[in-house]
Amino acid sequence: MRKSRIRLTVTIFVVIVYMISALSWWAFALIRFQETQFKNQIETIQTKEKLAIQKIENWVLREKQKEQQDNSKSVDIKIDNRTYKVDTAALKAELNHGFEEFYVFFVTLKQHKMSELCLKVKPEIILRLESTLIKKKRAWIGEGLTLGFITVVICIAMFVYLDKIISLNTQQNNFLLAVTHELKTPISATRLALQTIEKDKAQKFLPKMIEMANSNILRLSQMVDQILMATRFESKFNDPVFSDLELFEFVKRTLVTMELPQSYKDRLEVNISEDIQVSFDELMFATVIRNLVTNAFKYSEGPGKVKIKVDQLKNGFILMVSDEGIGINDSEKKKVFEKFYRVGDEKTRTKPGSGLGLYLVKKITEIHGGTVSIEDNEPNGTIFKLSFLNYKLN
Repeated sequence: MRKSRIRLTVTIFVVIVYMISALSWWAFALIRFQETQFKNQIETIQTKEKLAIQKIENWVLREKQKEQQDNSKSVDIKIDNRTYKVDTAALKAELNHGFEEFYVFFVTLKQHKMSELCLKVKPEIILRLESTLIKKKRAWIGEGLTLGFITVVICIAMFVYLDKIISLNTQQNNFLLAVTHELKTPISATRLALQTIEKDKAQKFLPKMIEMANSNILRLSQMVDQILMATRFESKFNDPVFSDLELFEFVKRTLVTMELPQSYKDRLEVNISEDIQVSFDELMFATVIRNLVTNAFKYSEGPGKVKIKVDQLKNGFILMVSDEGIGINDSEKKKVFEKFYRVGDEKTRTKPGSGLGLYLVKKITEIHGGTVSIEDNEPNGTIFKLSFLNYKLN
């Protein structure tokens, strides 16, 4: 799973870098295109200025005869290094027709006793072009950033989705490996017991073999019950049947059905008041007790005690199952309640289990209106707390 997650992370990172690079290039290319358009528009205006000068010269030549007849309004004007006698008012009127983007004015040349024709682009035209350029630059940059943000969000969403798929596939594979082992072991043991009974003509080992077969069949039955229960929870098809129970007697009866070995019974302590009445689904909550006690013994080898205790509160009670075993890392405390989740690698894990036990504990506790949490036991071990607050005791 770790290698798959690393490959997925690298792939998503490469996609993000590639998409951001592509969007950056796209935005940069559009900005350069807009700058090129701006330069072309400026060049067009400059070209138009030359056309305006050319038009005036042509107009002056056409008006030359008229000027010879009436020179009273004409003055010497320098146009493109040439001097003409021109009616300035008529010249302005001619230029304003078709060249509205220019201011027309005359600069007096005192040393030559004449004026020079000058054209200047109106400032609002340059400002309008520059404003258009800035707006489009901002638009392209904004669109690039927006698309980049959307790309990152989509990639992150893809990572989370694919990571969940990888995690689920890994857990399902672990579940199949675990179930295969959990089913194969009792089947093989039962088969061995039956073969021994068949060969034992004197029936010397008959009671022991029958006990072994019954124990393994019970183990198979409980495994099938857990799988069916988990399937019902997933399909939202669960219809608990609540009944009034005396909690101490219920826990005691459940422990008897577990058929714990004597070494486990010697380590087990039950501290529950006999006057606590609850309304539970007996089959479901028996699964909770079995799973918690089984886990406690599974991960606490040695003489350490396994304790079942109930603390009564004003508004409910807390059921605790504690052990003095290896404990659970903080990083694993929430994950252990996920379906199929088991600490370590299923191929190398030696402890039996299917990864459904604590998942069922959490689901069943929530169905009964409680919450489940994990705390460290001192000096070592784990405490599972099932809190039933705002719970009216019968």
